[in-house]
Amino acid sequence: MKEDSGALLEERGGIRRHQSMQRLQHGELPDEARAARVVPDHHGNLHITVKKTKPILGIAIEGGANTKHPLPRIINIHEHGAAYEAGGLEVGQLILAVDGHRVEGLQHQDVARLIAESFAQRDKPVCTLFWIRKLSP
Repeated sequence: MKEDSGALLEERGGIRRHQSMQRLQHGELPDEARAARVVPDHHGNLHITVKKTKPILGIAIEGGANTKHPLPRIINIHEHGAAYEAGGLEVGQLILAVDGHRVEGLQHQDVARLIAESFAQRDKPVCTLFWIRKLSP
């Protein structure tokens, strides 16, 4: 295990798994009021809804059309953010869409802005409907 910005990470086969996902895998479910809604599609991708339970979403991404990684991916999940508390998101997951907007072809700053604006919308109790490409085991 490694520590990354105060959040524990475990490396398995080159994939860093964040502690929030490990809580789900070991049966330590967040309480129902905070839990993310994770729905797989017929391709194995995940549709993840995170409830706005904290002042910050708490994810960091890298990638975008203007980088060497054309699809953005999650590189950190902050332990004080809504994403960590909800579970369901993992470091290394590729983001395919946010709130129904496909992100392929968008530059990094545009994807980051889309995510931030989704979380900042006060009229929505849930944040950021992600389509995530499922990680291979």
